[in-house]
Amino acid sequence: MLTQDIAKALAARLDGDGTIEIERLVHPAQARGPADLALAVSAGAAALLANCPAQAVVVSASRPVPPGSFRAVIAIDEGRMALATLTALFDPGPVRDKGVHPTAVVAADAVLGEGISVGAYAVIGAGSRIGAGTSILPQVTVGANVSIGADCMLHAGVRIGDRVIVGDRVIIHANAVVGSDGFSFAPDLNSPEGFKPGVKVTRVHSLGNVEIGDDVEIGACTTIDRSTLEVTRIGRGTKIDNHVHIGHNVTIGESCILCGMVGIAGSVTIGDRVRLAGGVGVGDHVTIGDEAAVAAGSGVATNVPARTFVSGYPALPHQRSLENFQYLGRAKRLHAKVDEIAARLALLEKK
Repeated sequence: MLTQDIAKALAARLDGDGTIEIERLVHPAQARGPADLALAVSAGAAALLANCPAQAVVVSASRPVPPGSFRAVIAIDEGRMALATLTALFDPGPVRDKGVHPTAVVAADAVLGEGISVGAYAVIGAGSRIGAGTSILPQVTVGANVSIGADCMLHAGVRIGDRVIVGDRVIIHANAVVGSDGFSFAPDLNSPEGFKPGVKVTRVHSLGNVEIGDDVEIGACTTIDRSTLEVTRIGRGTKIDNHVHIGHNVTIGESCILCGMVGIAGSVTIGDRVRLAGGVGVGDHVTIGDEAAVAAGSGVATNVPARTFVSGYPALPHQRSLENFQYLGRAKRLHAKVDEIAARLALLEKK
């Protein structure tokens, strides 16, 4: 790829030679030769450019390099978006061959689109439909009557349950499970009266489904349960980290971010563009409004209004949570003062 093509993709200014052939995108410390493009938009990375053997660099427009330092300098304004574009340009994706591997098991009535890849020991169940350009890597299991859209990527070990619907350009990372049964039992798990000696815990079967919208990404070892009767739904463009659990009957809106170790109980409704930081727990039947944000490690037990930032355990509006924390820090001194006043009062009464 030529430096002029990279600058065009970034909509960035190019100073110098636009015909340098680039093979790798690297941190300045990892540059080895003229075919490397050094990405140095942070202050720390920029400080390493003095001894960098690369001939082409990407730098922040607010942190220019001295003229003549490199044969080609691409100057960008917004580092994070540039990083997304550059890594997409240079990522070849996992190794895979077109077509169906001889060891794969594909049902006779499954429909496979053009240009797909089905890896070794993958299984595609009866009546399932796989869209054009989709890659199913080794040891993936796709159940019966599943619909998977175009240009998806299912990494090794993914499990897709029966009847699940997956949109276009969805990425599902290794060992994720989509469409497992919900954790639902009778009597009511929250009812102390129902758990007396001799109680029989009886399974509530999951007859519903899971629908995954376009451009969703699901992290490794994440689990998404099917609904009891309706649909567990993940909205378009939502990104889910590794080791996330999404319970049955949950609805998640568009363009949400769910970080690692988030746990969402059943029948939760989450709006659009919601951010849940790492380790957040959400209780059942809670509603979180559009564009709300929940700080890491928080426990959400009640509804969160739209465009609200909450934190703590239990989660409260962030400013109130900070006030509570600060109060706890002062409580020991306050108690000491109360004890002192009580002692002086007792002495006065004695006199």
